Amino acid sequence: MGFFTVKTDEETVRDYSGDGGAYISKSGIYEIVIKSVIVDKTQNGSEFLNLWFEHQGQDQIIFQAMRLTNNDGSANLGAKLFNKLCVIAEFGEGTEIQDPTPRMLPIGKGGEEKECMVLTEFDDMPVKIRVQFEYRIYEGKIQENKIVRNFFRFTDNATASEIVNNSEDMGKQYEKEAEMADKVTYKDGLTEEDVQQWLKDRRSGKKEAEKKPSGTGRRSFGRKA
Repeated sequence: MGFFTVKTDEETVRDYSGDGGAYISKSGIYEIVIKSVIVDKTQNGSEFLNLWFEHQGQDQIIFQAMRLTNNDGSANLGAKLFNKLCVIAEFGEGTEIQDPTPRMLPIGKGGEEKECMVLTEFDDMPVKIRVQFEYRIYEGKIQENKIVRNFFRFTDNATASEIVNNSEDMGKQYEKEAEMADKVTYKDGLTEEDVQQWLKDRRSGKKEAEKKPSGTGRRSFGRKA
């Protein structure tokens, strides 16, 4: 076998539009290939998983995609989300995910290599992921978070529940979530207008001043254009 094989199928050679490109920049359901599930901890001892993946040929990462434990060591709801990913990866009841393995990954600032602890069972796994963007105020400034809401099997859009229950309607939950997948969450009184202005300022390089929300503090939702 040679060093590289040229492909001319449509999926490989097709051009991507300029509507944000391959970088995930808005709420939605995306087809990705997981490159590494990375185990990490906060300074307070809370354990979480970072998700390094490829989307349309571009590598990117969601930090703290799944929080496994709280600061006191108790289980966080993120552990259930990770369990769903395990089921979609076809790990059955009682399967033990092996301890993480050290690996150098280019996820540091400017693509710098960084040693990470990786769960190798998920390497190169195709999956569909639902990501919801959330905006809140942290230390006086707007903070953008990508919240992982669910995973779906790549081949048929099945959820973990549908797989375990051998559902006759594989992908039904996917259809339900797809209808609301573009929702955005605004917290701490932020409005869609606040965030749009913040994004505009960020793109232009304008320095952000301390934010005083214009909203009422009630959770609201916006839809993508």
